[in-house]
Amino acid sequence: MRLLAGLVCFGLAGLSAAPLVAQSASELAEQGVEAYDVLDLDVAAGFLRRALNSESPDTLTHDDRIRALTYLGATEVFRENPDSAQAAFRRIVRHDPRHVIDDVVFPPEVTSVFFLVRRDTKVVAVELPEATRIEAGSGTYAGQLFASSFHRVTVNLDRPDGTQVRLLYQGVIGDSLEIQWNGLDAEGEPVTQGRYLLTVESATPEGMTARVLRVPLDIAVEVPDTLPHPQPPADSLFLPETIEGQSGTRSLIAGLVAGVGVAVLPSAIAPDASPSPARFAVGGAITVAGVIGFLKGRPGRGIPDNVQANAALRSEWQTRLDDVRRQNQARLLEVTLTIVAGRPSVVDAEGP
Repeated sequence: MRLLAGLVCFGLAGLSAAPLVAQSASELAEQGVEAYDVLDLDVAAGFLRRALNSESPDTLTHDDRIRALTYLGATEVFRENPDSAQAAFRRIVRHDPRHVIDDVVFPPEVTSVFFLVRRDTKVVAVELPEATRIEAGSGTYAGQLFASSFHRVTVNLDRPDGTQVRLLYQGVIGDSLEIQWNGLDAEGEPVTQGRYLLTVESATPEGMTARVLRVPLDIAVEVPDTLPHPQPPADSLFLPETIEGQSGTRSLIAGLVAGVGVAVLPSAIAPDASPSPARFAVGGAITVAGVIGFLKGRPGRGIPDNVQANAALRSEWQTRLDDVRRQNQARLLEVTLTIVAGRPSVVDAEGP
């Protein structure tokens, strides 16, 4: 008898010393499904909740989590716990707004509850390309929104501090919606390099915020080089536009001296000679010629041909300058954006 008691004690001690093998989340979920299939609902609920809350390294995949939540919701429907059933289904909708319960596997009592929850849960999922290059202004960065149900959404491109860069869409969404962006801000200018947020806000029928989804966008900007401005014409290329010096004054003095000389000099040389009208006429003509030369060659008088030539030179340079400016303006708009989307984050207005 003592031997038997000793063996029993030894066996119990050995049992207590044996390590307990922890079950993985996927194993717990599978046991919950099996318990549901045989209508052992309390056991099913226990296994499924343990699977969903498991912290083991073997966490549930996306599809396994959706499956476990679906069976948990169905279990709570039959356990007559409507709040718990709706909470499980709401987690499904928030996790995957497009998910639909298979009505071949689950009866109408379950699918109808899920349908009502999906209808009343206003959320969207977004699909964006991981990395895209576009030409700012002419290219298109496109994404797809998928809604749980018909509701109003506002889609913005924001800075991390919440400053709005551009409103991309505001209105209703049914099953899905394509959003597009051309790389420009609200002022029509290409955005600068940095991090931005694609923000999608879902609204309740009463206009309250139901959920905010944010996707970080890291944007790299490539700007082409601009052309240098043409240099203005050198001063040496311009012709003088006015007469300089004393050429007009010299013409006037020479004409006066010559005219007086013709009229007076013969009388001074030959006192007995009588002045003739012809001498005075010649002297007057020479004097008039000197006055005309003075008027034409006076300092500061413009030279029309030179003024016109200089104006053409300036106009040709201005035309080339304006052309370079237009080309540079066009180049500045030929900005290339490389957009890399990050991991989305969500903020729900109400808990799960």
